[in-house]
Amino acid sequence: MQELIGVEEARQIVLDTASLLPIEPVLLAEVLGRTLAEPVVSRDTIPPFASSAMDGFAVRAVDLASTPADLTIIETIPAGTMPAQRVETGMCARIMTGAPVPDGADAIAPVEWTTLLDDGRVQIARAPEPGQFIRPAGQDVAAGAAVFDAGTVVTPPVIGMLATLGFADVAVRRAPTVAVVSTGDEIVDVDVSPGPGQIRNSNGPALAAQVVAAGGVVLGPFHAADNEASIRAVLDQARAADVLVFSGGVSMGEHDLVRRVLDAEGWAPAFWRVRQRPGKPLAFGTLDGKPVFGLPGNPVSSSVCFEQYVRPLLAAMLGRRTIMRPTVAAVLDEPIRKAAGLHHFVRGLARVDDEGRLHVRPTGAQGSNLYSSMVHADGLIHLAEGLEDPAAGTEVAFEGLSWRA
Repeated sequence: MQELIGVEEARQIVLDTASLLPIEPVLLAEVLGRTLAEPVVSRDTIPPFASSAMDGFAVRAVDLASTPADLTIIETIPAGTMPAQRVETGMCARIMTGAPVPDGADAIAPVEWTTLLDDGRVQIARAPEPGQFIRPAGQDVAAGAAVFDAGTVVTPPVIGMLATLGFADVAVRRAPTVAVVSTGDEIVDVDVSPGPGQIRNSNGPALAAQVVAAGGVVLGPFHAADNEASIRAVLDQARAADVLVFSGGVSMGEHDLVRRVLDAEGWAPAFWRVRQRPGKPLAFGTLDGKPVFGLPGNPVSSSVCFEQYVRPLLAAMLGRRTIMRPTVAAVLDEPIRKAAGLHHFVRGLARVDDEGRLHVRPTGAQGSNLYSSMVHADGLIHLAEGLEDPAAGTEVAFEGLSWRA
């Protein structure tokens, strides 16, 4: 087992344990947030016919070389109705938005440019250019075109396009099950008034929410007391998950018993402690071939470690195209005290100046017990391991947090 390793090395060790999850078909109505397992190829041309982009009149542009011009209305074409006649010289067809353009017409004169006459004709005051206000067939998607790659996360626009293409169900990766286990005798349920020395269980619900936000399904969350029998009983249930996440119980204290139980159950530890703040006492290994995380018990440490290690692992298991959230360059607005030797994840606020440059600053106090720093953060300011006491004006990397509204 490696000890006190760097952030990138630790993350790679985690990602090396990822195995793609099985494929399952899911109905379109239930696929939001899932990950496509196969490319989606269009079976149709979209739109399948040239249609009007405006309410107005389908015309031949050549008939409007001189305006105003009076044209004979040969039919009205509502959306959902095919034209019955061809537009010939001196003719036009009244047409609604989305309706198919009749043969012979090559432009649409919007209704605002026209005046209806009493004899079945319309006077058109302005001439559209050829092709103007017509949506060509295949303008959006050509038949046979690859529309989505495998690994695409299904968002509302993706659902809209899948519906347009006629996919009533799609092949996706099965959502990973993640057992969430918080530990400690000091932990009480959220609906209980804490007694002396007790705190409410924030890590269990918070980590469960992070699992769901990352595309997983929660097993639990469970709570284990600070004794081996309780931890072992919870572990017996948690082993059914694809990934196990413990919060607390992995440090070197007398009552930090999770690693002792895992050792007895035959887990293969990969690393213990990472050169980072918060979250230095992070443990990782495998049990029955499944990834097992021992996150620190402090709530900020637990949350940050989930985002930096557990979320990327779930993304890799889902085959997602993007494993890590991107970071962008930003200007630090105020100095930060930092010694070299640890990578810092500083909860930060962001703003854009008048010249379009991104600026960041800490949310305030950065204690690993101060969960409000996560609540208020726009993202994480990455201060590299070798950086020492960065001054205001230093360029840093900034990782936005996707749960921010």
